[in-house]
Amino acid sequence: MKSFDVVIIGGGPGGIYTSILTKQLGKTVALIQDEQESLGGVCLNRGCMPTKSLLKAATAYRYAKQAAKYGLNITAPPIDLSQLRAVTDEDLEKLRFGIQGMIDGAGIPVFRGRGAFKSAHEIIITKADGDSELIRGEQIVIATGSHPAELPFATFDGTHILSSDQLLKNKVLPEKLLILGGGAIGCEFATMYHTFGSDVCLVEAQESLMPREDRDAGLKLKELFEAQGIKVMTGTTIKSLTIENGKVKVAYSNSSETDTVDKVLVGIGRKANTNGLNLEAAGVATEQGTISVNTFMQTSVPHIYALGDAIGGLMLSHAAEKEAAVLALNMLSPNSHPLEESAVPRVAFCSPEIAAVGVSKVTDGIKAFTMHQVPNGRSVVDKVPPAFVKMFIEENSRVVAGAIIIGEAATEMIHEMALAVENRLTVEQIGKTVHVHPAHSKNIAIAAHQINC
Repeated sequence: MKSFDVVIIGGGPGGIYTSILTKQLGKTVALIQDEQESLGGVCLNRGCMPTKSLLKAATAYRYAKQAAKYGLNITAPPIDLSQLRAVTDEDLEKLRFGIQGMIDGAGIPVFRGRGAFKSAHEIIITKADGDSELIRGEQIVIATGSHPAELPFATFDGTHILSSDQLLKNKVLPEKLLILGGGAIGCEFATMYHTFGSDVCLVEAQESLMPREDRDAGLKLKELFEAQGIKVMTGTTIKSLTIENGKVKVAYSNSSETDTVDKVLVGIGRKANTNGLNLEAAGVATEQGTISVNTFMQTSVPHIYALGDAIGGLMLSHAAEKEAAVLALNMLSPNSHPLEESAVPRVAFCSPEIAAVGVSKVTDGIKAFTMHQVPNGRSVVDKVPPAFVKMFIEENSRVVAGAIIIGEAATEMIHEMALAVENRLTVEQIGKTVHVHPAHSKNIAIAAHQINC
């Protein structure tokens, strides 16, 4: 039986980053990855990267369709989803090749198959053909990712009722698309398919889009979506989805209105991949399907760690990478580096983009400042709506405690706010920083100056 200092189950962003870091710290490392999937996990194969590739195509197509407002005479023919998907597949292959090269270059062995605990230190790896291999880890990391959550009354069929994984593989543009869930997944696919030409309806059970974020921002995003022609129904739940004559009939719980659509995307969230790990054999505790960890990323068994989607929380690739960095340090020096995720940005790459960091509501000692439309010449010449910027400020110290931005390049602008939250910078310090003119990032400076007035 082969033995390693660290065995990592899962080759997504969290697992890959952990393997590289622990290897650099002098550990012997083994990575276990399901043989049915390349390294890169959900992010590379079924999430972040294919979605962003298609959203970039949507941006280019939107510019072509709106060329007249830039003084250009361009005709945009109907899109071919098969062609777009072929380009996306090329992008993914390049990224897979790069990640595999990085792992190979680091000298990290990859065991192909499904890993499960035989004991607290032993992992049995089962391949698709039934063969198995047993390896041992002095320390073990669980980084098994997640999968799309289903509705109890309408399971995925891959044709009419789809997960985000399945819709990414779609090659036929639906005339009418219903999207359930107004979080990042729903908002990104709403932008994508509306731009490509589908009639899109976005349904969210809560009273605003991006319901985990600031309510004012969620209402603003709804307003901007509706101005584009995306139908948005908030405070609405689904009673039933019935397939009739190749279409999906939709009944709402709180309305007599019904719809008939071609496809339904269920984007109501994701669930941790913990089934099949045989966690009981190692004594690892779970709560509501996710693995329980402390602030040092340890499970209930001190030498077993977990991160990323498997522990719930912020199901974001960059959050998993942050957790990996903390985890690696704690494996080297136990209980020395507690996790602090307040400065991890939360984003959706819809149009307009939305990005947030830090606190998201007013509490004792925290006040908010909002600019619903930041006056910035760059928005005028780029012909995009003015940005929405809301900052949360500590009343006594004037330290930036959080922020949310809606607008062009919001997912880039948020890094300045993340830096401020991480390093406890004040509004005055942000305001003193010279921002390029004309640039969308100047929205931050303009807002900071208004707060200081």
